[in-house]
Amino acid sequence: MPYMKLGYFTDDESFPFFIQYGYHDEDLFVHTHEDFFELVIVLNGSASHIVDEEKFHISKGDVFVIGNNTAHGYQDTDNFRICNIMFRLDSLFPGNYDITRSAGFHALFLLEPYVSKEYKFSSRLKLLQKDFDRVCKMVDLMNAEYQDKQEGWRTFLQSSFMTLVVILSRSYDFKDDFHKMDIINIAKAISYIENHYNEDISIQMLAGLSHYSERHFIRVFRDTYHTTPMNYLISLRIRKACLQLKDSSLSISEIALRCGFNNSNYFSRIFKQQMGVTPTEYRS
Repeated sequence: MPYMKLGYFTDDESFPFFIQYGYHDEDLFVHTHEDFFELVIVLNGSASHIVDEEKFHISKGDVFVIGNNTAHGYQDTDNFRICNIMFRLDSLFPGNYDITRSAGFHALFLLEPYVSKEYKFSSRLKLLQKDFDRVCKMVDLMNAEYQDKQEGWRTFLQSSFMTLVVILSRSYDFKDDFHKMDIINIAKAISYIENHYNEDISIQMLAGLSHYSERHFIRVFRDTYHTTPMNYLISLRIRKACLQLKDSSLSISEIALRCGFNNSNYFSRIFKQQMGVTPTEYRS
């Protein structure tokens, strides 16, 4: 099976991004992405999307993200036109952006690329007409910038991509007809962690939000984020503490409390384990 690298499409390592329109009158062979994500927006027609030997019908307005090490291709195409955006998420969307706390972001960009096939989730983003029209205009501008490469084109594309991520994440959240076993409920549990990290949170509570058993929720979480929910929570609290240590004059004890640690000594111990220095040394 062919492995595709981002370097096949662009050799600009300083800006790991590529956009194009695809017109598929014939089948597209099954292939795997080695080092990039691919955001696909179906602009017209329909096809059968082959994902790891499973077949899914897709049509105009569908949006999905293919992650690393996932085999996919297209069959039974009918006037099938798409926009492909290939990227490395950590390079193009770094930092502490608020959209990364949303359920839609986690569902579309983190959960779906890895677990939608294995766990048989049925949800997939289907744009409403108003959102579809807006997205089409955006990708037209982005594609033109990428082709013309006028002064500031990288800045334009990075800011446009961030805007596109926000629009798609919000659109995912707008859907209210999800089945209890859908991916959005897992994403809502993770979004709850992001927005309530300084409160008491239990596995039982998170599993309840996801409508899964505790055991199954932990398994899905670990497979996607490569850590446990509690370790994810602790790491998030430490990241938030780092920001406050840099940007505020609050005491160590006050920062510990604001970030969900009821014991400042425990906070200092965990902080040093993760950051290699004490909170006081980090602030200095």
